[in-house]
Amino acid sequence: MLIDSVKPDVKTAMENKLQQVEALALGESYVTRRRAAVINVLDEVVGETAIAPPVYICEVVRKMRIAPRLRLDEIHATMKQAAKIYSSESVAGLSPAEYVQLTHRVIGLPASIIERSLIETSEVLMMMSEIIKASMPHGAIWHVDDSRVAEGCALFSRRADVLAVLTGGNGPGAHALWPQALAFGYRILIKPSVREPFTAQRLVSSLQQAGLGNYVALIPTDHQGADEMVSAADLSIIYGGQDIVNKYHSNPKVLIQGPGRSKIVVGSDVNIDEAVSLVARSVSALGGTACVSASAVLIEGDPVDFGQRLSEAFDQMDAEETFPLGSSNTTALLQKSLYPEKNEDLRLFGEQTSSGYILRPCVTVVDNPIDPLIQRELPFPCVTVAPYDRLKSSQMLSDSLVVTVFSKKPEILGAVLSNTTISNVYAGDIPTTWMAPLVPHDGYLSEFLMHSRGVRIQKNWFT
Repeated sequence: MLIDSVKPDVKTAMENKLQQVEALALGESYVTRRRAAVINVLDEVVGETAIAPPVYICEVVRKMRIAPRLRLDEIHATMKQAAKIYSSESVAGLSPAEYVQLTHRVIGLPASIIERSLIETSEVLMMMSEIIKASMPHGAIWHVDDSRVAEGCALFSRRADVLAVLTGGNGPGAHALWPQALAFGYRILIKPSVREPFTAQRLVSSLQQAGLGNYVALIPTDHQGADEMVSAADLSIIYGGQDIVNKYHSNPKVLIQGPGRSKIVVGSDVNIDEAVSLVARSVSALGGTACVSASAVLIEGDPVDFGQRLSEAFDQMDAEETFPLGSSNTTALLQKSLYPEKNEDLRLFGEQTSSGYILRPCVTVVDNPIDPLIQRELPFPCVTVAPYDRLKSSQMLSDSLVVTVFSKKPEILGAVLSNTTISNVYAGDIPTTWMAPLVPHDGYLSEFLMHSRGVRIQKNWFT
């Protein structure tokens, strides 16, 4: 053990076969007395996580900094081995199918979404060398043993050595992003969400089994431990809501993955049925919980008619296969947010089943192009339909993660493209949830993790 650990009194948990999520670093697991329960959407305890103390975290960071290093090509080859383990083998006591079902029961996303994420994350690990090459400056090199250093060139270098990643629990997709840092040679500490720690456990365990134990650590902990992770690491990536944005927005060492507030602009020149279909897919895909899930649509036309058509489209969808499940507590909180004047009759919002409450889509229509509800984002399919105004809507589109323009009017696309605060712009029948491994998500991660340095070494200088 890295630090003397205390064996917890978890006999009951083990007898009930709860999934145990321990700290894991440098090839050693660390069991803590303090535990946090993992609750599914039926309010049942299905697992426990360790709560690693700050002193343990500090020691892990110290030892990771001095642990032996691998060449980048060795890391990339090992990540390919981890990809096969992650997608196909039993990891942390769970087969792929058992992992999918457990995660489905905890976060309520349809099992098909979690299964697809399992495959996609594995594919990302397999092609990591191509992914990071796509984000690399064209004239840069990775190593000083490249022959181009004799004439002088750019050396693509890490800005630091240790990265902390504080993940969210809305869905497993975020875990396809941070492995890029590993491919750049960073040592990484992952704090899993207490809500859904199993994806992080599976991915970190797969990477460690493949031989990257010196590079990636699983650190389940509380808020105090999270603060220590951010303090001890050189850089951090933090997932969260507006509270996280407010806390870290002025910290240059933190990359915030906050609300996406993704949107669609629909012009008056397109087929209305095709537009409704596009919006419905963009809102409901990924269970409506992802940062790329559309949360607002701006219409050149009648928003009331569009909202009615959109509601009808949602009614035609297979609810159990498309929409997320929520616990009674989650459903009550969402209903209070949406309908503060209503009583606690959850049937007004969620449809109760034996698996939990089905969180059906909510469509809100507003007549003001700058209504604050346009910026509302909730962790289920929830969309605001508003009128589009070329001048007034620009401010509402600012800082959106994705904006899809469903119009062939050049003035609409031009206005969106000229707003450089929008991270991703798509035009055509392309849902906001579209992603590809070689296309930046919220910019390339290398923009935060890496920088270019000039380098020149006289030929034969070391011979």
